[in-house]
Amino acid sequence: MKHKTERRRGYQQGFSVRARMDSFRYAFNGLMTMIFEQHNARIHLVATMAVVALGVLTGLKSLEWMMILLAITLVWMAEALNTALESLADAAVPEAHDLVRKAKDVAAAGVLIAAAFALIVALWAFWPF
Repeated sequence: MKHKTERRRGYQQGFSVRARMDSFRYAFNGLMTMIFEQHNARIHLVATMAVVALGVLTGLKSLEWMMILLAITLVWMAEALNTALESLADAAVPEAHDLVRKAKDVAAAGVLIAAAFALIVALWAFWPF
């Protein structure tokens, strides 16, 4: 028997090119929602563009590029998961609740940890020029 969510969203069992295309569309919509609705995501976008431009200008080597791209990816993943958790928490418990606050704080800490790692990687990759 299909899961309720699968029936409701029209998912079919087995492989379907249309379903895979829909999955990419949903993911792209989520990325755009995050960028347009989350201030920190816009900060990450500017930082991403600046670091990539600096990498091109300074001629980073392949290992440095790999580390930079890993750090960028981790920050974006953490921000996406943080945004998803915050949205779900707000929908489930719209009023202030101590456990929801703690969950949001821990998710935000995940972004902070990823951003700190990204800063360390950037210092390693770009210092000294």
